Amino acid sequence: MWKYEVAVDWKEGKTGETRCEGKPAIAVATPPEFGGPEGIWTPEDLLTSAVATCIMTSALFFIDRAKIQLRSYKSQATATMEKTDAGLAITRIAVAVSIELEDMAQETATRKAVEQAERTCPLSNSLNCPVELVVNVS
Repeated sequence: MWKYEVAVDWKEGKTGETRCEGKPAIAVATPPEFGGPEGIWTPEDLLTSAVATCIMTSALFFIDRAKIQLRSYKSQATATMEKTDAGLAITRIAVAVSIELEDMAQETATRKAVEQAERTCPLSNSLNCPVELVVNVS
């Protein structure tokens, strides 16, 4: 079993700071659409980033295991929040992954590695919404 601890402190207005021992603090705020300031990470930003990052780090594990040679890995993620019967909720996260390979003969193995990463990502598995993955390999 692993545990991950963070602390969050309110600063002023609708802003705060989250931190984790040994790592830089991150300013956080209520989203602007709910009265928070512009330009500061929101819980929704952090969740979306966490899912995309989890898929990337999981993909890198499987890519390394398959001895696939990457030229680049980039992703773009979008979370959709909607009103539900239970209140506001993230109802979908779409992650588009673009990978450039050294050798296109590894395309099928690369797609499998990224799809396996999405299936095994602990964050995706913990959510109450679908994570939709699109993989582009070139």
